[in-house]
Amino acid sequence: MDMHKTRDGSGRSGLARIAVIGAGTYGTHVLDVLQSSARAGHVELAALADIRPETVDLASRRYGVRGYQDYRELLARETLDAVAVVTPDYLHEEIVRAAVAQGLHILCQKPLATESEAGRRMIEAARSSGVMLYVDYHKRFDPAHRSLRQQIRQGRLGKILYGDVYMEDRIEVPSVWFKKWADHSSPAWFLGTHFYDLVSWLTDASPIKVFAHGSKRKLAEMGLDTYDAISAQVVYDNGAVFTFHTSWILPDNFPSIVNQQIRVVGTDGICEIDSQDRGMLISLADDRYCQVINPFAKLSPDDLGPDAEMTGYTCESILHFVRLLDRLRSGQALDALRGFYPDGVSALTATILCEAVHMSLASETIVMIQPQQTS
Repeated sequence: MDMHKTRDGSGRSGLARIAVIGAGTYGTHVLDVLQSSARAGHVELAALADIRPETVDLASRRYGVRGYQDYRELLARETLDAVAVVTPDYLHEEIVRAAVAQGLHILCQKPLATESEAGRRMIEAARSSGVMLYVDYHKRFDPAHRSLRQQIRQGRLGKILYGDVYMEDRIEVPSVWFKKWADHSSPAWFLGTHFYDLVSWLTDASPIKVFAHGSKRKLAEMGLDTYDAISAQVVYDNGAVFTFHTSWILPDNFPSIVNQQIRVVGTDGICEIDSQDRGMLISLADDRYCQVINPFAKLSPDDLGPDAEMTGYTCESILHFVRLLDRLRSGQALDALRGFYPDGVSALTATILCEAVHMSLASETIVMIQPQQTS
């Protein structure tokens, strides 16, 4: 195996060393994907951190790596090339900037930040340190969405006129999974950000104004101070109008955790993508309810051999980071990768839009969005 040079010039194993900060629900998915990539010989999963001691204990034994309760201790003790930040959304900045200060490349879960100024600080810190700031917007890797983007770029749909999006979670997501921090978030921050990013990526357009309305009923009755549902109408600089509906109060017996769809209409065509129901339904005697499963999101490599990586678009977005990391360690310039991954600048558009959505909710008025400075 070839030996690459590390940033300090010392030679060591050609495998990049990566740690995961945050080993909760989605952190476990990131760890699973990175472990599968490690088995395939593409990366070294070096360590993990989580503030909960029981989580650290279980995860470190499951993945066979060192575990820490304090990410700062992890950064001080481990020799790394990159970190994956999989903490609650509002905690990203401090961790990202601490890792960037050590010259580490970053795989950050969406959204980049819950304040646009925090996002800008993160972008500038990464730029100053010359490291990759990669935001895991995995819907850009869904084959259906990639096909739609190609059709739009080729002009097959004509000029984009309008579109509709909905993304909804079962109520267990805010009330069970993320009960401790759901009131720091909302269906717009947790769900809408996926499609706020996706629409700009699909259409190469930026939002310029938004009007939003939200409801606080169900979750408020459960002691959670957050919105049940948020609807937002967004106008883009190409003249298109998109309406986004987000909620996380679907009944517990809904047949999938998430329900989602995007519809795009242009002067010469229309495209509808059911992002959840991909035609697979399963009913088992020991399950509480019938399930509608999206088999394209995540697949175990078990039947492909012990050295196979996990597959599916939620895995592909993480594996793409690993591949880019290897190219950087082989000497390729970061600027050469521009446009080939969800970087901080493009990801910031979703944060800016989500921020504007909440400003509109608070003011009950249309909010204008200033053009983003990308240089």
